[in-house]
Amino acid sequence: MGRAFSEIVIEGPFMLVKGFLLGYLSQKPHENPYFFHRKAGIKRETLKGFLKELFELDNVVHLCLLSDLVDDFVKATEYYTKVTGMKIESIKKIKSANFEFAYEFFNEQIARDAKKLLQELPDDVKIEGYKPIEERDAEGTGIEAYAPLHEFTSRGKGTVSGDFDSVIDLYLDIKRSRFSDSFITTEIVLEFDK
Repeated sequence: MGRAFSEIVIEGPFMLVKGFLLGYLSQKPHENPYFFHRKAGIKRETLKGFLKELFELDNVVHLCLLSDLVDDFVKATEYYTKVTGMKIESIKKIKSANFEFAYEFFNEQIARDAKKLLQELPDDVKIEGYKPIEERDAEGTGIEAYAPLHEFTSRGKGTVSGDFDSVIDLYLDIKRSRFSDSFITTEIVLEFDK
């Protein structure tokens, strides 16, 4: 099981919240990952929340932070509210996360690398509906006059779900990979404890 995370919704300008968070984390003894929704591809709960954040109408920032740090972060935020103007709107413990993906590759090595990434998953992550298809076309060799055919094609799609910590690691690995241009993903959807 990965590390537990919570979603914190904070009223305040993004740059102020980020600076405050980095100052807070600089006093912690080890690396503590954090994820801002709009930067990490995490879906906001409502369209209204997305639009507010996009246009900074209400200066609402959605942040995923290690649950172990939430209480102290909230105390620090509340302590400096008069100075910063930041206010905690909500805190929810994240139960799990998921996203959908699809890809199409025409290079065998890239297809192998992508399949390897999707096969070497931690125990707390699963992929549903994933049945990769690979095709070879002998007519795809050589120089084509107009529309080139591909000698090799690999396609796949599915849904990744599981522990937030592991799901976001896989999501970011895909986004940072050399094949990210041919790998389409939805935003990460969070499931919360009730």
